[in-house]
Amino acid sequence: MYHLTKQIKKMKKIIITVFAGLLFIISCKKNVVTTETSNKTKEVIAEKTFAEKIEIAHNKNNFLKQEAIQFDALIEFGGNEIFNANITISTTSDIAKIAYKNGDFMYVDKQNVFVSPSLKDNSGVRFHAYTWSYFFLYPYKLSDHGTKWDDNFKTSEANNSFNTAKLSFEANTGDAPDDWYIVYTNKDNNMLDHVAYIVTAGKTKAEAEADPHAIKYLDYKQIDGVPFATNWEFLEWGLEKGLTKKIGSGKITNIKFVTGFRNSFTIPKDFIKK
Repeated sequence: MYHLTKQIKKMKKIIITVFAGLLFIISCKKNVVTTETSNKTKEVIAEKTFAEKIEIAHNKNNFLKQEAIQFDALIEFGGNEIFNANITISTTSDIAKIAYKNGDFMYVDKQNVFVSPSLKDNSGVRFHAYTWSYFFLYPYKLSDHGTKWDDNFKTSEANNSFNTAKLSFEANTGDAPDDWYIVYTNKDNNMLDHVAYIVTAGKTKAEAEADPHAIKYLDYKQIDGVPFATNWEFLEWGLEKGLTKKIGSGKITNIKFVTGFRNSFTIPKDFIKK
C-alpha cells in the first residue's frame, strides 16, 4: 500500500510537470502569434498614406457606421464667447442642425445654409455653420473630394517631434479652396495633435498667410470606440516657430451618436438662405 501511494504521488508530479510544460509552450506560441500579428499590422499601417494613418487611428470605419453625431461646442477668443451651440451633423457631413443656446437656429444642407429670421443680417453665419463642425470632424474629412496632400512637407521648426504633411484643395472646393492646413500627428499612434491653418474668408490668400493660426486637440475621450478631443486650444503659429501664443479655446461636451436624424431633418419654411 505504501509503495502504491508513493507511485500515485510520483505520477501526479509527472502529470503536473507535463501540464505546466504544455501551458508554457502554448503561452509561447500565443506570444509568437501576437507578436507576428502586431508586426504585420504595423507593416500594413506603414504602407498607408499620411491621411489613411490618421483615419485608422481615429477609427473612421466605425465612425462612418453611425448615422449622425451630436455635441455642444463653446468657442472663445480673446476671452469673448463667439459661438455656443448644440450641433447635430451626419457622419457624412452633408446635413447639420445648429441650435444656439440663445434660441437661434441654422440648418446646413450640403452647400446651402438656412438661418432663423433673427440671423438674416449676420454676415458670419456661413463661417460658423461650417468651421466648428469641420474642426470636430477633421480626422474624417481628410479624404474628401478635392483634397490634395503633400506627405513630404516639412516645417522649419527647430524642435518638431511630430509627423507632418500639408493639405490643400483643388479649385472650387468648398467655400474656401485657398485655405491650407499643416497637420501634425503623434509619431507613436498617428493621432492628431495639432493643425496649423489659414482662414481666407473675407481675406486674400496673402493676407491670410500673414496671420496663420493652429488648433491643438486635447483630452481625447472614447465615444463608442471612436476618439474625440474634448478640449481645443487655438494658438498663433509660424512655419519656423511653430505654436506660440494661445488666443482661444474650445470646450466640446455631451458628445453622442444619434439615430433618426436624417428622417427628422426638416428646414422650417420661414428660414432664410444665406
